[in-house]
Amino acid sequence: MKKQNTMFLGPGFPTGFWPVRPGFSSLLDLGERFSRLLTSPCGRRYSSAVDRLGDLVLLRGVTRPGSRVGRKLGRLLLVPFLVLFAFAAVGAPSRAITVVEASYTPPAPEDFSTLSWTQAFVRLHAKMSREYAFTAWKHINWWALYSEYWYRIAGAEGANDEAAYYLGLRGYIHELRDGHVGIKAADVAAQQTMTEVQRKIAGGGFGLIATRLDDGGVIVSWVKPLGPAARAGIKQGASLLTWGGAPVAKALAGTSTVLGPSQPTFARTMYEQARFLVRAPVGATREVSFKNRGAGACGTVRLRAVDDGLETLTMTDAASILNFGWPERMVEHRILPGNVGYVRIYAEIDLPEQLPGDHTPTLELFRAAIGEFIDANVAGVMVDIRANSGGSDRMAADLLSSFYDRATFYEYQNYIVPPKGAFEIWIADDATGEYMSPGEGISIEPAARRYAGPVVALVDNGCISSGEGVAMGIQNLPNGRVVGFSGTNGSFGMSGDAAMMPGGYMIDWPFGQSLDERKAVQIDTRDGRGGVRPDVRVPMTWSNALMAASGKDVVLEYGLRELGRMRLGL
Repeated sequence: MKKQNTMFLGPGFPTGFWPVRPGFSSLLDLGERFSRLLTSPCGRRYSSAVDRLGDLVLLRGVTRPGSRVGRKLGRLLLVPFLVLFAFAAVGAPSRAITVVEASYTPPAPEDFSTLSWTQAFVRLHAKMSREYAFTAWKHINWWALYSEYWYRIAGAEGANDEAAYYLGLRGYIHELRDGHVGIKAADVAAQQTMTEVQRKIAGGGFGLIATRLDDGGVIVSWVKPLGPAARAGIKQGASLLTWGGAPVAKALAGTSTVLGPSQPTFARTMYEQARFLVRAPVGATREVSFKNRGAGACGTVRLRAVDDGLETLTMTDAASILNFGWPERMVEHRILPGNVGYVRIYAEIDLPEQLPGDHTPTLELFRAAIGEFIDANVAGVMVDIRANSGGSDRMAADLLSSFYDRATFYEYQNYIVPPKGAFEIWIADDATGEYMSPGEGISIEPAARRYAGPVVALVDNGCISSGEGVAMGIQNLPNGRVVGFSGTNGSFGMSGDAAMMPGGYMIDWPFGQSLDERKAVQIDTRDGRGGVRPDVRVPMTWSNALMAASGKDVVLEYGLRELGRMRLGL
């Protein structure tokens, strides 16, 4: 499954421990400090892993804790183990190993919220570097991350700057470029801090939305009536030439996206840069050069950011649907003009019983829609999984069964075993949460009623996790195509590991990979590339950008056009 596990409280941490800066002048000094930590009474509670390392260093039963011999051994023996254990990348293989265990226990979420900011960050870093599923595959340099972000967190703590601490955590997790790695508010105070930071840094808007085109140009795709841009004479469709006195391409490249969601792909980063380019603190000014469509001359104006209630950020938010709330039905369908079946899937999970709405199981709703399409002899089926929030891998395979005429491999679920530094293949049971069938994969088994005509999946970058599996399955059909402005999110791991941090922030990440039949990682992003890429990519042209900003469903139109081509055998 690609759902989150339940958070519970983890072990404590020694009070008063302050880690050494990565730029320490002497490795022996680091060993000395950690030796003192491990020989102190509170050091015995640090963690089972580090405590075992302390056994090696102090050689219990041979040396006396706190003795000169113990300290010297701490200096000589702890440092290399510390470097390898805590900061070096976990060299776990990207492929599955032979499973020999009788059961699998996933990494347990832990609670570091009672620690200082820096102490908690050290514990978070140690846990993530052991348990993150894609360390080896993505070539994560944990030492470099620690070296940079420890300073930021420690500096924020020294200045008692909660905003800097929060931004440091966001920057840290963004480095992993994984949509399953996130930071969430676990209480009201944390949510207030997150909102205040966003409003302080990006609470002001200039009354326009910027869109990057495929040709490299940047246009104004939307202008707020009577807003700063409109009053300055900027019109919808205008080309932006400079922003803040710099060429617009340079301004975009220098725009921070730390307040945006995680950005697995380069395409998503460029999208977020365009979103945040036109945001600033309320009252800030920007010098802007532009050229309206059809105008003979360029104009240069100075715009002042106004409090717009984060309007343009809300309008351009490409997050998955459940970030905005639950729908009343998990599946919607209808027959479009031209006798085309259209079905939208919001997530591969059932609507929770405690929420209002239609609680018919999601798979049942989908199969009923496909049955209706078959009865109507539709010319094609459009499966809309834009902003799909993911959920159950088993359900994703079962949804695809309505299009497959033979049993077809879907995935292996490959889970990390931190004590071994290796992976094992298991299948997570949706109903019980137990792990079963070691070494086996999930297959798509043909449904009783199957649609054999052309199928098109509509995708965007908000389609994440198991939703991406549906896109993959449709793309692999001989009669299937994927259509979208961009590919899917590129985050297909098994999520559920987590840590609660001081300030009420919960950070979560995946502890499992999805493997293809060759046991290679599939869909997840590496080096800024990944996800399910469209067979038909909708071009971001001047006209398409303006139509999309005006509310026209350009991707749907391209999908209908592609279905027509498929019916003609093109």
